[in-house]
Amino acid sequence: MNKSICLVGVFKKGSTNVPMAKSFTRYGFFVIPVNYRTIITTYGMGFFNQFMHHVMIKYKPCLTLFSKCNGVDPEIVSMCNKYSKTWLFFMDAKPILAANPEIIQHIKNSDISSCTASDMVEWFRSQGVKNCHHIVQGIDPDIFKPVEPENRYKADISFLGTRTPERDKFKKALEDAGFNVKFYGHGYNQELVDEEFSKVCSSSKFILSMNTFNNIHKGYFSNRLPRCLACGVTTFHYDNTGTLNDFFEDGKEVIYVKDEYDLIDKMKKIDDTIAGKIALAGRERVLKDYTWDNIIGKMLTLAKRITK
Repeated sequence: MNKSICLVGVFKKGSTNVPMAKSFTRYGFFVIPVNYRTIITTYGMGFFNQFMHHVMIKYKPCLTLFSKCNGVDPEIVSMCNKYSKTWLFFMDAKPILAANPEIIQHIKNSDISSCTASDMVEWFRSQGVKNCHHIVQGIDPDIFKPVEPENRYKADISFLGTRTPERDKFKKALEDAGFNVKFYGHGYNQELVDEEFSKVCSSSKFILSMNTFNNIHKGYFSNRLPRCLACGVTTFHYDNTGTLNDFFEDGKEVIYVKDEYDLIDKMKKIDDTIAGKIALAGRERVLKDYTWDNIIGKMLTLAKRITK
């Protein structure tokens, strides 16, 4: 059996695709990483098309997984279908589709697809997409874990992510309430990934988790949430849809908040002992169900059901 997998995505420090590739390797696969954005930027779309054709002919992978492919001609997926099973993993929220409508055809051209938002699966099915499944992102437990705290990162509550007006609103409310607040990411301060992300979590009393897009999807969270939980820190997650208890239990593994004032109120009232128990339970839940090895195992089981 050919046990090579072509993984089309983004391969740089902090990228989801790096631990995905490592997990496939642990399952015994030879991974062909295709850093598509760098290839297209450096050599152009024509070269990328030829490169993918060469990879298919040379390796004939048992699976070609498109984790990211915005801006790519959907016919590339069709070409890969001649040599390999294909999978489109849509990790983003629906607003990304508005800017990249070609992704819809990517999914239609794939043998199998998945979305991290359950209602996106239903939407794609309504568009005639078959074999679309709900698969969330995983975490790398070797990176996202409790580490020694550092004084430079100590805070009552911290946040890691790109600056948005909604996040600014939370930041100001927390500061006005007198908390020591530190926000990191593009637009705030330095962008911290991987080991530095874990240091921030381990050095903060609490962590705030917020999706880039909120009140859009039911049952959706970015991989920021399991990363924070894996670091063993009490995590407050902004869930104004009230639909995430199926993933992490409110008050036992995470604390959900409906707005910035609810967050402040719960921070002031929480007992340290209870907070510690929630932090430990949240980490245990992630290690049980949301590592990349867990997720890749589910994906491989689904892929086996699709025959060429």
